[in-house]
Amino acid sequence: MKGGMVMIRKTAVTIIGTKDIQTEIFEQIKPYLYEPELKNMSVPDFGNLRLILEDQTGVDLFMRICDEKGLHPRVTQWVKYTAAEKKKVEYYSMHVSDPLELEGTNAASYGTQYEGRCEYCGLGGRLAGDVLVDRKFVRKHKIGCLYPDIYVSAEIKAIIEGEGLTGVSFEHRVRDYKGRELPELYVMSIHNVLPPMSDATWLIEDVDPWNKECGHHTLFLHSDVQYEREKLSGAKDFNLSKEYVNNYRMQEIIVSARVREVFKKHKIYAGFFPVALL
Repeated sequence: MKGGMVMIRKTAVTIIGTKDIQTEIFEQIKPYLYEPELKNMSVPDFGNLRLILEDQTGVDLFMRICDEKGLHPRVTQWVKYTAAEKKKVEYYSMHVSDPLELEGTNAASYGTQYEGRCEYCGLGGRLAGDVLVDRKFVRKHKIGCLYPDIYVSAEIKAIIEGEGLTGVSFEHRVRDYKGRELPELYVMSIHNVLPPMSDATWLIEDVDPWNKECGHHTLFLHSDVQYEREKLSGAKDFNLSKEYVNNYRMQEIIVSARVREVFKKHKIYAGFFPVALL
């Protein structure tokens, strides 16, 4: 136990091999897995095995087996909160749907303009006008990510403004790149950028830069988001992390518990994951 939280290391294992190999690994590490998830599990279905973090024996065994078999698992940290702890969470990392994800494109692909982006890999920058998209991706989504922008419907915009949530504005619209009719959609611009995450946050930099011309690397988040409490003293209801993370290299959206309450009250769908304050 650490600070009242049960620390679990979640391992996402993709095994290129037979089911026999998968079963063999599962049986060897079974004593070290998170017990509540073992009730209906006979063999793993290509990953998502949760090893108890405090027992390094299980983690070491798992990594040794994978090394011997030439496997390359992706290991991340997962934290389980008690019901009482969940009520005390002050900030969350908010995730929304990605309507463009399966297309493999982003808003810039349709002509959206940005200022100050890296000319080689596109990292960073500020939106210079309206966001242009293909309308087929947004007609059924009232909130979502059109990489690298977040958009909301007129209804959600009114709710955020009516509830007095801070740190956002809606200067830009979302429009179809061919000028076709679209629902009334707005870009949710988040202005407050937080200080760097705590050194305790598990961020892993990729080996090769995204583009050798600029040398920008990608940071992969392998744990929950963690901040020293004093770093959030000036936080708004909506904030962005300083770090650009994961495959899309987007800033994490860090929101107050009030945002989660408002979204739940109005049945606005988004994922909320607790931020650890150290």
